[in-house]
Amino acid sequence: MKNEIHKKIRNIFKKNNGYAHTREIIQVGIHNIYLNKLLENGEIERIKRGLYRWADMENSPDSTLPDVAMAMPNCVICLQSALAYHNLTTYQPWEISVAIDRKSKVKAPDYPPVKIYYFTPKIFNTGIEIIKLGKHEVKIYCKEKTICDCIRYRDQIGKDIVKEMMLSYTKNHNRNLELLMKYADICGVTKQIEIYIEVLL
Repeated sequence: MKNEIHKKIRNIFKKNNGYAHTREIIQVGIHNIYLNKLLENGEIERIKRGLYRWADMENSPDSTLPDVAMAMPNCVICLQSALAYHNLTTYQPWEISVAIDRKSKVKAPDYPPVKIYYFTPKIFNTGIEIIKLGKHEVKIYCKEKTICDCIRYRDQIGKDIVKEMMLSYTKNHNRNLELLMKYADICGVTKQIEIYIEVLL
């Protein structure tokens, strides 16, 4: 690959904080065959069809969460992945859990592995916060909303993780029980949350 073309492609990735779409390469007159060469050389990684990340670009985030946010802009990081981010569990999930509005249609990226949960609009739109990872913004549920979601999916998540989550949260001096109960009501898990709170506090 010519140095001039390589530099031009790299600058596109750099401008987009490490990511680029195929259309952005084509728009500047570069054939997408050069993307295949960069893939073969391991210089870029395919997130999904038409979306790539430069593997070793300076200031690229360590977390794979921005990859998911770029590939699925309407998703929200949830459940075990949100628990791990908020340091409410020692469990490190091998796949990223994301919530999607039940009315939406999405396709998971090729990488990283993603598990999709479809939430009703009311539950989906509640408790979203935006975090910065490197130069990228990622939507994730706040601690209190994440706890309520995990209680909802406790049979899938497992009792040990739920217990660890509640112990970590109740010991946290930044806990917000009023907000927790607000989200518990929206998510329909008020009774279950009250039982944990009564036992642990």
